[in-house]
Amino acid sequence: MMRWKTLLSRQRLAKPGRDEELPWRSAFEIDIDRITFSTSFRRLSDKQQVHGIGGSDYVRSRLTHSMEASRVGRSLGNWVGREIVARYGEAEVSATPFDIGHIVAAGALAHDVGTPCFAHTGEDIISDWFRTSPLGREVLSGLPPQQGFELCRFEGNAQGFRVLTRLQGWRPTGGLQLTAATLGAYSKYPWSAPAEPGEVRPHTRKYGFLGSETELFRWVADEIGLVPTGRDSWCRHPLAYLVEAADDACYSIVDIEDAVKMRMLNFDDAEDLLKPVIDEFDRHEYLSIGDEDRRLIWLRARAIDRLVTDAAAMFLERLPELMEGKACPPLLEMTDRVDALREIEEVSYTRIYRGQQRCETDIVAARTVTTLLDAYCEAFLAREQAGPDGELPRRFASLLETVAGIHGMPYDRPGWVRALLDYVAGMTDRFAIRQAQLIAG
Repeated sequence: MMRWKTLLSRQRLAKPGRDEELPWRSAFEIDIDRITFSTSFRRLSDKQQVHGIGGSDYVRSRLTHSMEASRVGRSLGNWVGREIVARYGEAEVSATPFDIGHIVAAGALAHDVGTPCFAHTGEDIISDWFRTSPLGREVLSGLPPQQGFELCRFEGNAQGFRVLTRLQGWRPTGGLQLTAATLGAYSKYPWSAPAEPGEVRPHTRKYGFLGSETELFRWVADEIGLVPTGRDSWCRHPLAYLVEAADDACYSIVDIEDAVKMRMLNFDDAEDLLKPVIDEFDRHEYLSIGDEDRRLIWLRARAIDRLVTDAAAMFLERLPELMEGKACPPLLEMTDRVDALREIEEVSYTRIYRGQQRCETDIVAARTVTTLLDAYCEAFLAREQAGPDGELPRRFASLLETVAGIHGMPYDRPGWVRALLDYVAGMTDRFAIRQAQLIAG
C-alpha cells in the first residue's frame, strides 16, 4: 500500500537535503516555474500538435496544448485533493489540495517536453529509419539490445524524462532537479524498454525512461514509494492518472475545434461530436449564441468541463485500488462518455490525423528527418572510426560543426548515438526543415 506522505515527496532529484518551504511559493510551484522557463518547453511553440507547418496561426502547437492540459490538470488536482485530505487526514497527506493541484499541473505542463520535431510523426520516422534503412541497421549493430529497442521504438515520454532529469537546467546533476512527486506524476509509463529481445514488458511499445536514466528513475520510485512490478518496472503514481486524463480531455476535444478552423470538419460535424460529451446543457443559453465560432467555443468549454467532472469522480472511485499499485484503464475510458469519445477518436483518425493536409505535413516530416539521420549518422560513424586524434573529410567535419556541443560528445557509439538523438529530437519543426535543406543543398 502506497502512502500519500511519500507520494507527495518534496525531495529534489540529485540534491542533498531538502529545501526550506517558502510561505509564498510551494516546492511544486517552483517545479512549474522551472519547467516553464526551460528551453525544451519553449521549443514546444514550434512543434506541431496535430497541424504543422501548414496550419493557421489559430490552431494549437505543443506549447499551447501543454499549457491547456496543465490548467485542466490543476483543476483536477485541486478537486480530488480536497477529498484526498478529507479521506486520509492532514497528518498523513502533509499537503494541501492546492499542492496536489500544482503537482498534477506540473506533470501535465511537462508531459510533451520530450516530443521530437513533428511530434508522433517524428517518433515514427525515427523508429522506421533505424529499423529499415541500411545505415540505421549498421548503427544498431554496435549498440546494446536495450538501446537498439529504444531507437526502433523511439518514445517521447522516455526522452522527456531524460530532458527533465539530465539535459535541462544549469545544475551539474539532476537536470531541473524537480521534486520526486512531480517526476512521479509525470511518468505515465514507469518502466524501461526490454533489456533483451523477447522480454515482456507492461506495454508492447510504450516505456517511460531510457536505460541511461534507469538509476534516476529508481531513485524517484524509491523516494515516493511506488510498488515494484518487475525488472526496472513500477506501478504508476496515482496522480499520473490525472495527468493522463488532463491530456486526454484536452486533445480529444480541442483537436475537433482546431479541425473546424482548418476546414477539415464543418461546424455541424463538430456540434454532432461534442454535444453527446456534454450530455445535458442549457439549450436556451446555447441557442442564444448566434455566431458559430462562439458556439464552438461554448461547446469546447462545456465538453472539457464535463470530462474533468467525470475524470475526478472516476479517480476517487478507483483510488483505493490505485493506492495498492493496481493498474486501471485511463480514467475517461471508464466514464459514461466513453462512446462519445470513441466516436470523436474515429472521426479524428480518419478525417484529421489521416486527412489530406496532415498527410502533406507528414511527407515533409519524413523527408526532413530522414535527411538529417542519413547525413549525421554517416558523419558520426566516420568520426567514431577516426577517433579523437583522427582527421575527417571536410564534408563530415563541416557538417558536424553544425551540431551544438559537438566537441564534448563521446566517440563511443552508445554515447554519440544518445547525444545525436538528443540534438535531433530537440529540434523545432522549422529548424529541422532548415537544417535538412542546408544538408540537401
